[in-house]
Amino acid sequence: MAEKQETFYKQLNCPLCLETFKSPKVLTCLHTFCERCICRHVRNLREVGTQSETITCPVCRNPSHAPAADQTPDQWAAKLCNNSIVLSLLRSPESSKDELVYCQPCLILEKQNLSVAYCATCFEHLCNRCYTYHKSIKMSKDHSINLQSVQAQQNWNSTPSDMYRCSMHEEEYKYFCTNHKELCCSHCAVKYHRKCEELMLTKDLFKSIEEVRDNKQISENLDAVKKMFIKFLESRSNNLEIIEQQKTAITKIIQDWTINIKERVDRLQTAALEELNQICKQERVTITDHIVECQSTIAAIETTEEMFMESRKSEDDMKVFIITTKLSRQLLNYFERHKIMEMNSEIVELRFDIDNSCEGIIKTLSSIGNLMKRMVTEKTIVPNIKPNSMFTFSAKIFNDREICDICSGVFMLDERLVLSDSGNKKLKLFNSRFQLNSYLEVDCVNMYICRVDEVTVAVTVGNYIKLVSVTNELEHLRIIFVGDDCFGIASYQKYIFVHNNGGLLLTLNTTGKIINKIMSGNSLDWHNAHCASPNGQRIYYTTNNRVVTMDMQGNKINMFESNDLRAPSGITVDKRGIIYCCGMASNTVIQISPEGRQLGVLLSRNDTLQKPVGICLNDKNDKILVFEENSNN
Repeated sequence: MAEKQETFYKQLNCPLCLETFKSPKVLTCLHTFCERCICRHVRNLREVGTQSETITCPVCRNPSHAPAADQTPDQWAAKLCNNSIVLSLLRSPESSKDELVYCQPCLILEKQNLSVAYCATCFEHLCNRCYTYHKSIKMSKDHSINLQSVQAQQNWNSTPSDMYRCSMHEEEYKYFCTNHKELCCSHCAVKYHRKCEELMLTKDLFKSIEEVRDNKQISENLDAVKKMFIKFLESRSNNLEIIEQQKTAITKIIQDWTINIKERVDRLQTAALEELNQICKQERVTITDHIVECQSTIAAIETTEEMFMESRKSEDDMKVFIITTKLSRQLLNYFERHKIMEMNSEIVELRFDIDNSCEGIIKTLSSIGNLMKRMVTEKTIVPNIKPNSMFTFSAKIFNDREICDICSGVFMLDERLVLSDSGNKKLKLFNSRFQLNSYLEVDCVNMYICRVDEVTVAVTVGNYIKLVSVTNELEHLRIIFVGDDCFGIASYQKYIFVHNNGGLLLTLNTTGKIINKIMSGNSLDWHNAHCASPNGQRIYYTTNNRVVTMDMQGNKINMFESNDLRAPSGITVDKRGIIYCCGMASNTVIQISPEGRQLGVLLSRNDTLQKPVGICLNDKNDKILVFEENSNN
């Protein structure tokens, strides 16, 4: 026993300081060290200058991510994951030796209260108050708890534990049920396991205790699950590196694109300024010539005026007559010159008109590109499902005057079927055997339908939504006005998602209040429909020969396009996340994985499929209904 206890304590020692772990931190190789020890190890690597992008584990030499250059070893070590298993062992009574044991929930609140009990289910010490709370909470009232003093905790191995007793009947385990793989007491054996094929006594379960200790299957399973987590850890670490690399690459693309746009705008600016300078230069020369000519003419007029004033003082009449005659002729020349200058000159104004097409393009841009997050995984193994059998039933009823045009349908929880017949402007209710139960006349074409709850469906009727009760008959409940014509509807937990012809995806509650608006794209054509995934985390809609997957914030996750899918119309998704979409022009129904990859063609023209416009799914019995355009079937 002393030997085993010594081995147990050694497992709680740090391989660097050889003392009991203090704040045990685990590296990516799963080796554990004290926080201060691994911090000291990183500091030493920095001092000798051997640290690169990774650090080596002191035990196995496997690489782990090193702290960033601007990060201190203390900060990096503090962010490492705690080894919760080692922490649990350190907190267990077995590891407490002669030290005082405190209540662990109280320690979280920075209080120190001595432990009086130990929960073997939670691996936690409890004080009086926490023990009382623990027994009064529904989730923990049946936990295996040992009431003990601090001295009794030190000898925990020598005291009988509740782990050997049934938590329901407080009796020792006597049997092992091989069918359910669980231990049971006498009461449990009679009450819950009397119909089980094999019930063994625990004393006969193992002839030797060594068989339990040497159970290779458990050892192999532990090793296998450890390798699985190591592989998963490596995968997530690699994914983190890939994201950082892609972030750097996308950042460069955005910056280069922005620089290119700026350079183009700068060139346009330079050309516009050069043109402005050239025009101003030409006009400046012309106007300057006019100013100089005008100034010289004014000077000549002033000289002529002085000559005239001087001639008036002369007593020689002949001289005065000659000068006056010449001045009169010169005056006519001045008038003629002014007339010519006015004819050859205009008042120039400069104005600049912005190209509205450029401004309009910039205003319509909500971003410089679409950033899409694509889920890539090798774990999603989805089979290409092929139909086991096919049958056809007629949706035409006794008072139909036109050929049926079923564009949408939905299964209720009791497997009844509600169809929207745009050709005869009716909603039709069929039972699980596809026999007519009821119908409701609705004055609209292109009606899309979805199930809101167990007894209610929502139908798009032009620019509003009609809520219809589905009981023994179809009955009108109320109307929710949307504003624009709707071409697609879905629901999740009493939230209704509506796609309108303006490219808006609206989220409403059943009272008609708009919860959210998302711009999903341009105006939709007549073949657009969409649906929500079973968990309400994704929206699927069809547009322009594509199937788009979008989250609830409007971010595009992936976009699917294929030659096997032309003019996509109806779309649905099953509980596994597999998408089924109709191609009206391609005469196909294809399967798409949750990651946006084509799985296969479920139905095609070879299956006599003609212009499918709608599809609905019954997860209970794996039935898929496909509706053909202008067809009773």
